[in-house]
Amino acid sequence: MDAAPTYANRFASAAATVALAFCVAAVVATLVFAWSDKDPVPLGLLIAAGMLPLLLFAGVRTLVWDWRYAFAAGILIVVLQSATLRTREIDDKSIDFQILIKLGCLGLMGALTLSALIVRRLPLVTAEVVPWTVFLGFTVLNSVHAVQPAMSMVETLSNLVAFLFLYAFVRIAGPQRLVDALIVACFLLCCLSIAAYVLDPQLGRMSDWTNGAFEPTGRLQGVFGTANSAGASAGIGILLMVLASKISFRRPMFFVLVAPMAFCLLASNNRMSLIAVAIGLFYVYLSRGNVGLKLTVAAIIGGFFLLVMTGFSDQILSSVARSGSADEITSGTGRSRIWAVVLDLWTEQPLFGYGGGSAKFILPVHPLLFKAAAHAHDLYLNVLFADGAVGFLMFGTALVSTLRRSAGDRAHILLAMLIFYLVYGITEPMIGGLVAFIPLTFYAVLVLVAVAPDQFRHRSTIRAYTPFKL
Repeated sequence: MDAAPTYANRFASAAATVALAFCVAAVVATLVFAWSDKDPVPLGLLIAAGMLPLLLFAGVRTLVWDWRYAFAAGILIVVLQSATLRTREIDDKSIDFQILIKLGCLGLMGALTLSALIVRRLPLVTAEVVPWTVFLGFTVLNSVHAVQPAMSMVETLSNLVAFLFLYAFVRIAGPQRLVDALIVACFLLCCLSIAAYVLDPQLGRMSDWTNGAFEPTGRLQGVFGTANSAGASAGIGILLMVLASKISFRRPMFFVLVAPMAFCLLASNNRMSLIAVAIGLFYVYLSRGNVGLKLTVAAIIGGFFLLVMTGFSDQILSSVARSGSADEITSGTGRSRIWAVVLDLWTEQPLFGYGGGSAKFILPVHPLLFKAAAHAHDLYLNVLFADGAVGFLMFGTALVSTLRRSAGDRAHILLAMLIFYLVYGITEPMIGGLVAFIPLTFYAVLVLVAVAPDQFRHRSTIRAYTPFKL
């Protein structure tokens, strides 16, 4: 599984030889121009040309799926696809350098998927991933009637390409290497987010209206784009580390990797991510035996909490609300208004919805909503709004199939992560828009359930293909 096929090695060697010859010619030409014109620019070109053979060789080895290079490329793709390194108005949809980087990453994912078909002779779709491939393919086709068909096509296609790329990665490089790549990517993104939080508040902190001005608050959003995305990304990173990594809890490296994730989760002040992490971990705790006793204790604690809530609900809700008002919690921070409008609009186009990405053009200008209502703020309603009852039925079928397979194979680790997404999806869409860290990890879990559920029953059963190396 690690070594590339013989013909792939020959292809890589030939391509590397041609690239090296081209770079030598470029270096010679640069030296000639530098000697004749006394211009410093050719010196920079010379340096770039000197690096080109290494980059070209690494690119070729990646395209033939040498797992070492594919592993590094996977980390780079996830980081660049997920990071937001600039600030702009929420209604600004223009194409800038940030979007171009993400489109380049999508192109690389597509090239690697195509290479897996040609070089590694990998079947593009097998029975295990058909339901999700059908659903994601439908979202691409359904984008033709969206408000902005071209943008919708790119966004929906990005999700399909990412899903197929992750499937190819798992089949060729192995499940554990995908987990390791996601952990390293999350660690890097969290470190970048902490740096942005401290050094560049405009980028690293969520802005909100304070005393009549739109200013950065104390909530961390880092390079994830929003505080909710930062909290959820850090939360799934922690679950991957605690449940699916091969690093022992006793090793210092475990705490080195988890520390920035924990900071981002707490500093983002994303309550639903904290709840989703707790529920996911509690499920794994239940799966290890004595379920009756554990549920009894949990029921007693829950009953006591409800009793306290009955007498002091306003005080408790006000204490956990960011605004100090209990209405913030009961209304889901204004989400109940969005949900009502989404359901009302869906009844006007019930079968096929409005197309992927249309919510960002429809909801913010609705008279009952506000500028920041760029999506349904709910995974299930977002699918219903974008793809109608037909798309929602496909989504539900694929989701039920995945849940049944993970439960049937007792893949408790993967099921705990699915629970995280299902709980987090109550307040955030996850699927919709250009693919980023949350949907990437969600698709990774779906692929792991389809390909290797038996390897994720408990932490001790995870197969170590290679030692984890940072």
